[in-house]
Amino acid sequence: MSTISQGLLITAAGMGLVFLMILALWGIMALLVKLTNKRETEEEEPFAEAYLVEPEETTVGDTNGALAASIAVAYALESEMSTSSFTPRPSASAGTENAWWTAGRTQQLYSNTIRGRKR
Repeated sequence: MSTISQGLLITAAGMGLVFLMILALWGIMALLVKLTNKRETEEEEPFAEAYLVEPEETTVGDTNGALAASIAVAYALESEMSTSSFTPRPSASAGTENAWWTAGRTQQLYSNTIRGRKR
């Protein structure tokens, strides 16, 4: 057996063991997921049904009430989104830069090394 064929055999055996261990770990994880997950009970269904609201029947003459309700829902959703969104506050030193950045830029300008170019 030559050195190259022996090296290829060892490489194939190593790769085979790696893939075999990956498949074994995958099987162990799948087994643990099945053993540790709680089974769904029927208690969750009535809980979900408690939040379902059936729409009220509106008459043809009550378009203003339906319009007012839809505007109220849209306003509530918009105000909820605007209060939870991040709005940055202006800094006390607006217009000025960080002193560390300024010092770093100054050092770069006055250094004698020119990066990217050969002399």
